[in-house]
Amino acid sequence: MGGQADVAEASLWELWRSHADASARERLLELHMPYARIVAASYYSKRFHDEIEFADYLQLASLGLIEALDRFDPAVGVQFRTFAARRMHGALLDGIERLTEKQQQIAARQRLEKQRRAALKEAAMADTVNSAAGNGSQVLRYVAEAGLAFALAWILDGTGMLDDGEKTEIIPFYRSTELRELRQRIVDLVNALPAQERCVLQRHYFQEVPFHEIAVMLGVTKGRISQIHRKALGRLKDELRGQQDCDVAW
Repeated sequence: MGGQADVAEASLWELWRSHADASARERLLELHMPYARIVAASYYSKRFHDEIEFADYLQLASLGLIEALDRFDPAVGVQFRTFAARRMHGALLDGIERLTEKQQQIAARQRLEKQRRAALKEAAMADTVNSAAGNGSQVLRYVAEAGLAFALAWILDGTGMLDDGEKTEIIPFYRSTELRELRQRIVDLVNALPAQERCVLQRHYFQEVPFHEIAVMLGVTKGRISQIHRKALGRLKDELRGQQDCDVAW
């Protein structure tokens, strides 16, 4: 039984390597895909976290298998699965490392966004206690400032230090040009802020440093960093509004 299977596989290799028969290649892939699943399952069972799904492990092993199939030469005398195992192990190790780094970056950005919301909410709540303007006014102010914080983070995306991976902007050229100009304009405004405000925005938005770490750097409380952050955003909003009033390009 095994001998017949070996002869059949040898025929498929001959068709693929000598005649570039696409159907033979597909049949070889089907024949060895269960082995790729076994290799993927082996790595998945030894995982240290659940951030990467099994489907990702299987995809990486499959890519290694495909690369091996396209490079394998039966004339060398090595078993294909022995040759393929090295390719699959390499693809899994490299791919898992990249996926893990990407997941860590996503988690870090999510924590920063949560921190921004909390900081702005705390500042708005403090204003409500100390001001007679009324709750409705404060809620509107909070919504406006929270929107500004997230807009700033989005506009400056790409100027920071985190790796954006394969992300690209699927937008028309003229809009991407305008976005780059707006980013540079805001970067220039940030650089012109008072020292503490400039430091907080540069650290938080350009370098993705959390508020509590900035507080340690500056020797102040986290609450104080939140206040500086909010004040800096308000100053940016005023500067941008002033430029818009005198700039016909807006």
